[in-house]
Amino acid sequence: MSEASKTAQTIVAGCLEYGIRDFVLCPGSRSAPLAYALQSAEAAGLIRLYVETDERVAGFVALGLGKAGNTAAVITTSGSAVANLHPAVEEAAYAGVPLLILSADRPHELRGVRASQTTDHIGVLRASVRAAYDIPTDYGSCTALQGLIHRAIRAAQGRGFTGGGPGPVHVNIAFREPLFAETVWQTDSLVKRYGRVSASGADSFADSCADGGTEHSTSQLAATAKRTVVVAGSGDRLPELRTYGGDTSRFLQSDFAASFAGIPVLAEPATVLRGLPTAIGAHPILLAASLPLRALIERVVVIGHPTLTREVSALLADPAVEVIVVDEPPTYTDVSGNAARIIDATELGAYLETDLSWLSLWLSAARRAEHALEQWERSADTLDFPRLARVVNRDAGRIRTLLAASSIVREVNLYTPAPGPVYEANRGLAGIDGTVSTAIGMSLASQMPVRVVLGDLAFIHDLGALVATAGQTRGNVQVVIADDGGGSLFSTLEYGKGSAEAFDRVFRTEKMLDMENFVASLGRHVRYVDVSGSAERCAQVLADYAGGIEVVYAALQREPLSTMREHRARLRTRVLSVLTRDN
Repeated sequence: MSEASKTAQTIVAGCLEYGIRDFVLCPGSRSAPLAYALQSAEAAGLIRLYVETDERVAGFVALGLGKAGNTAAVITTSGSAVANLHPAVEEAAYAGVPLLILSADRPHELRGVRASQTTDHIGVLRASVRAAYDIPTDYGSCTALQGLIHRAIRAAQGRGFTGGGPGPVHVNIAFREPLFAETVWQTDSLVKRYGRVSASGADSFADSCADGGTEHSTSQLAATAKRTVVVAGSGDRLPELRTYGGDTSRFLQSDFAASFAGIPVLAEPATVLRGLPTAIGAHPILLAASLPLRALIERVVVIGHPTLTREVSALLADPAVEVIVVDEPPTYTDVSGNAARIIDATELGAYLETDLSWLSLWLSAARRAEHALEQWERSADTLDFPRLARVVNRDAGRIRTLLAASSIVREVNLYTPAPGPVYEANRGLAGIDGTVSTAIGMSLASQMPVRVVLGDLAFIHDLGALVATAGQTRGNVQVVIADDGGGSLFSTLEYGKGSAEAFDRVFRTEKMLDMENFVASLGRHVRYVDVSGSAERCAQVLADYAGGIEVVYAALQREPLSTMREHRARLRTRVLSVLTRDN
């Protein structure tokens, strides 16, 4: 047996020893020893192997596996292949998702001499990983090599001493020729030791939604209470939250959930705290400066990584407000540097002062905002981003739903009621890349259907994810595309205040893609459904999803810059006018 084959088999066996059963492989020459070892392990039923062509897709598939509870290893060959993992590695680093990167490399004597497809693999990912190991061709005994793999997996799962909690760990392996495996790996002893894997490595995931909150009526605010709100961002990386994996019903039965019973919770869609009875719908609108609630806030407790709205960012930067931040891996969020104190989750009780009259003000305002939104929704059946958000939200309690880092996650945050379903979202770095691939990985890990909702640009950014590998399942993923002709999200920011010509040229980035023909080119394994124009038709199609890969296409109206801004402002003004009138 060649040294390369022996090293590869030892590494795969080490992964098995420490619980890694899911592997995502991108084929290549230098990584051939690992590919042969993985093929043998798959044939023996020891692992679940997913083969992809595009390393970026592979990285996000592995990320999705990790998000769904299966720590996965992603394997690449040498050269630019490693660099293409970087977006997924960055997301894993900032989202606290365990990920093991196994990259194949030249022997050390062939580095720095311009050998083909040779670069500094460790340097490419160094700033983004929890730990990095560079294994030479003569590393040592099999026991020593498996010990290193053990340390790498512990670090990825946040059980090592590298700090920062779960995240990506890079193992770079030097392979010297010959790379071809002349003999088949005999895995009988491994099968006896570890057993064969099932089709699914995770328990079934069941979403459930808590029913509404309770209103408390008093004549005035308690004089001694410090008026406090909780701002809950995405992530759920605290040990007190991570164990629930978005399962609201189990979380609501916990002692940790009970600690929020008397506090308004301004929760983004991708946190289990959104299911609390005290979660406040439309909270970015309620934080408008024209409403009295915003001025009355004296303390904010921050949990997770809030990133979606400038109203929340402004609140956290307000020097008149006491900001308390809960520490969590990989680090706490205090972008403005305004935090008065960084605390552990065990200290939360001292800062969550129950004031039922204060909570009642928020719940009442949220109900009035929701009533205004319900009336607006019934006023027309046309499909736009806010209506799409509400359609998706109604059905998200029964299917695990991933929201892209584009307009849709903000619309869900703005215009859907709370308490509500808990979503998935890549909010570690909030990039639009790899969104469909992430959903595929989540479905493969859980063997459950996953819905991913994204804009046309996020979909185009990950087109390769839907190109199937022969003989390989793609899971059950419903891809919902909201096509509004480019990056309308930028119209809501300050860039939308500039010239329409400049906006259309450098921000909208409208793409010329025939969606129906593209999906048709993928073959019969992908189903295409057009729901353009009708919210009712969209709701029906989403509810009727029966599995497989389905692309639901919704062409929203492509509007001029001024019209886009006007429509968004008009809906917000409509809700604000109701709240202002009632006050």
